[in-house]
Amino acid sequence: MDPTYNLQPCRAPEPGRPFVNREAELQFIEEKLCPGCQGEPMSMVVTCFWGAFGVGKSWLLGELERRYRRNEPQVHSTHPTLAARLDMNPLVVPTLWQGGKLDVKQVVQELRKQLALQMGTTSSAPDLRRASAEEYAEAFVEEVTALLAYATPVLMLDTMDIVVREDEAAFFWLEEHLVERLALTDQVLFVFASRGELRRWRRFQVRRRVDSYPLATFDADTAGQEVKANPGVSKALYRHAFGHPLATEYLGRILDEQGINLSAARAQEVEAVLIPSLVQNALDEVTKQIFDKVPESLARLARHASVLRWVNVEPLRHLAAALGLADPGRGDAYYLELIGQLQTHHLLYWDVDTASYESDPAVRQLLAHSLELDDVEQFRKAHLAAYEYHCGHLERYPQYLARYVPEAAYHHAIVARLEPPPQEVPAFQSWWEGFLSTEAPRDSEPWSELADALEEDAELGEVLAVEDYERLYSKARERAGTATTT
Repeated sequence: MDPTYNLQPCRAPEPGRPFVNREAELQFIEEKLCPGCQGEPMSMVVTCFWGAFGVGKSWLLGELERRYRRNEPQVHSTHPTLAARLDMNPLVVPTLWQGGKLDVKQVVQELRKQLALQMGTTSSAPDLRRASAEEYAEAFVEEVTALLAYATPVLMLDTMDIVVREDEAAFFWLEEHLVERLALTDQVLFVFASRGELRRWRRFQVRRRVDSYPLATFDADTAGQEVKANPGVSKALYRHAFGHPLATEYLGRILDEQGINLSAARAQEVEAVLIPSLVQNALDEVTKQIFDKVPESLARLARHASVLRWVNVEPLRHLAAALGLADPGRGDAYYLELIGQLQTHHLLYWDVDTASYESDPAVRQLLAHSLELDDVEQFRKAHLAAYEYHCGHLERYPQYLARYVPEAAYHHAIVARLEPPPQEVPAFQSWWEGFLSTEAPRDSEPWSELADALEEDAELGEVLAVEDYERLYSKARERAGTATTT
């Protein structure tokens, strides 16, 4: 029997593991603080880091706290930094929540205590038991404002998506009584972290100071650095964790317990140890947290829809109907409601450039890989349904080559690699030549758009055989140069 590992979500990496791959984010904050450390106003003082569960938001805020907690002024600086950090997750700091509501006075109290400890002073703020929340906030704002003559505070609130979801009124209270009041000084830096982009700011003076920063996952070359893996092992881990920091950490922990030295091991050795059941064990822990508070039926749909690289009503309806996840007679309103729920749980985000909904790429691939390991037949059916949808739309709307050809090729490649390959899917060359001989557009613009899309599609390049990719790309460039210009 395979061992079961007790993998729990971490608020930071294991002791001794390095903080890695966030140099750009650290530099981003350092540049914001530079004027403040000289007693000058800072710009865009409300920074919001956002990204999927496990991408490293808490890890980043923890490192920022370590760097800026009572940090004495550097050369050419006059003001030391002070840092206060609170995680709003009730599982992490349960004292901040009472009866399912955020205790805003307790939030202020904790921030005040952290700053006072760094200053080596006690506060004259009113008694927490007697003062109203507004009075307590007012006293805190006055205290922090007084500090600005000789210090630059950095106030960090983590897991703000829970506040928005569970107690939106508390979010707006904090905005009005703390964030706006101190942001107006332009000498206090706020750093928030959330699974989704924080867009619900009501106060104009806050909105105009918000800097939204999406956190990306790691690439194949750097993914293993957090577990001290060599480049070959890093690539092996990437094949299962897709650069997702927490999933990578879990896999690294499993390998550690198997006696694998990640800095010295060979990739083949790691692949031999990471049998499907062990990988599934790690992915299950991650997906369990991704689907926290998500209704079971919606989580099941999201897991199957993870095979789609972009989502709108029509592909979601086709997939759900093909897999028996929803009544095929359901109208657009039903699927728009489902998409809205997936957005609420930060499983989908609207992408302006593609005019469609997308998941975080690493999370999407984690969920799809988990489905493949758990039920390869359902995984196959989901990709076949997606393939059928995109091929059907390609036949009906051949002018949208750049939208449908890469997706059809992607799903074709995934299905073709499975064993045994399904009989109903033609070989790639047959499929592509069949399309070229029938419905292919004659004007050059769609072909030029397709060639550009293929050049930018790194994920397709990873799953499609080299000769198939070259065949696809060369034909697109050839048709773009020889087709009629309209």
